[in-house]
Amino acid sequence: MPHPKQHIADLAEICRRKGIRHIVISPGSRSAPLIQVFHAAFGDDCISIADERSAAYFAMGIALYTQTPVVLICTSGTAVLNYAPALAEAYYQDIPLLAVTADRPREWIDQQDNQTLRQQGIYANYIKGSFSLPQSVDTEDDLWYVHRIIQEAIGLSVSPGPGPVHINVPLTEPLFGEIPPPTPDIKSIHYEQPELSARLPDALVKEWQQAQKIMIIHGQDHPGSSVSRILQAFSADGRIVIMAENISNIAGEHILSNSNLVVSNLRNSGPALPDLIIHSGGQVVSKSLTGYLRRAGRVPCWRVGNDNSLVDTFKLLTRFIPLQADVIYRALSDLEVPIKSSSYRDEWIRAEDKVKALTEDRLRNMPYSDTVVFNRILQNLPAGAILVPGNSSVIRYTQLFPADGSVMYYANRGVSGIDGTVSTASGIAFASKKLTLVLCGDLGFLYDSNALWNRDLPAGLRIVVINNGGGGIFHILKGPSELPGFKKYIEASHPVNTGDLANAYGLDYWHAEDESALQDQWQSFLDGRGRAGILELKTDPVVSATAFRQLMGSLR
Repeated sequence: MPHPKQHIADLAEICRRKGIRHIVISPGSRSAPLIQVFHAAFGDDCISIADERSAAYFAMGIALYTQTPVVLICTSGTAVLNYAPALAEAYYQDIPLLAVTADRPREWIDQQDNQTLRQQGIYANYIKGSFSLPQSVDTEDDLWYVHRIIQEAIGLSVSPGPGPVHINVPLTEPLFGEIPPPTPDIKSIHYEQPELSARLPDALVKEWQQAQKIMIIHGQDHPGSSVSRILQAFSADGRIVIMAENISNIAGEHILSNSNLVVSNLRNSGPALPDLIIHSGGQVVSKSLTGYLRRAGRVPCWRVGNDNSLVDTFKLLTRFIPLQADVIYRALSDLEVPIKSSSYRDEWIRAEDKVKALTEDRLRNMPYSDTVVFNRILQNLPAGAILVPGNSSVIRYTQLFPADGSVMYYANRGVSGIDGTVSTASGIAFASKKLTLVLCGDLGFLYDSNALWNRDLPAGLRIVVINNGGGGIFHILKGPSELPGFKKYIEASHPVNTGDLANAYGLDYWHAEDESALQDQWQSFLDGRGRAGILELKTDPVVSATAFRQLMGSLR
């Protein structure tokens, strides 16, 4: 007969045998047995982060960089709910996370027992699967069942298509008693992922070969993906224009990375609409590109990817191809195309060159503002660095400037919240051991300031806080700044001193309020002093909004 808590020890052991390397634990007493067995299996590779929301985003950053599952462990009750934002982001960004939540015995649910709530299925809308272990194992069949569902949960986190999975673990007292060693002969179930290839249907082949104006739009993707190499090769075809923003991590001579500005500048003399659109990857930032295509009428559009739902971002979808994008693009690259002259790509490149020249001209006389700050930063990123832009106005400013092919871009664009950017960047910096810059507004930084409450905060983390006194996006958008109570209820201005916050957490701190000071401080900030650091850049929200509107107006 197995020990009643044999399954707890085997959970950690199966994770270890499956190649999981990173465990992020938040403290608690109900989760003590889980902490005990995972620490026994992984030792100092376990990371302790007290705030569960920050811990989940930190783990997501590790998984985002490594493209491998990361285990999260927390105690019961509201701690479990704090994983929700990061799990939602991971779900919509296809990031493998394994949330292991300690739970109270099922007989005490809804009985006014301490730290007890309904945890089974708690993340139902934004995870790939949910599993609940038994409270105890009494027979060999119980143990076989546990081994099977643990391996199913781990496998589901990576195939078909990665994403977050939940394992709920009811734990009975005593919580600090003896737990047996792992079962020595656990049968392993291997999830095989063979190389896929595709034979394209004749209708797709015909549509591809006949098209003379093809627009490929690839959304957010991780650096070094196989899609990147294939699309860079496609860019040599004059029929094909590739729209790939910097968070797509595809850069090249014929790749349009700032489609938002280019499309904003289009008039009747601009490039014609495509006669075929292929859409792949994650979210597209550009509102101008999305609106331009939604107004396009009838243009054939393929959606390519292992999506959880039917994605029709541009309201043009005519074909859904539920395979990995690299499989389809590789099959398309193998097709022979009738030799025909097409200048479609070059028309878009000329439009981009015009926008670049106009932007550079406006920047020469632009006052110190958010636009100037972002231009200065993005023009002076070290080669090989990692950049993690925040959301809201930050990601929009970042998209104004061409992507640097030597820089790796990551962003929380699954659901685009501001609540976990610094924590995510911390996880990326921890896993990569590379210089990692996070660009965030003051509200995004303050919202995630518990990210600094981390004993494993990487020395290579550099946090740039653009402090314009509140939500800068609301000065840019038409309407909000004219509403009553704007500063208090929408802009959310605040009295927090960033320097004091940096000092409280033991971080280095730099500060600049004009372009000259930014230039003077920049290299010192990048070099650092052996620990994580913050550079606060103060800008005027009204001046910044005016400068941004004037830039966009001049392009139109």
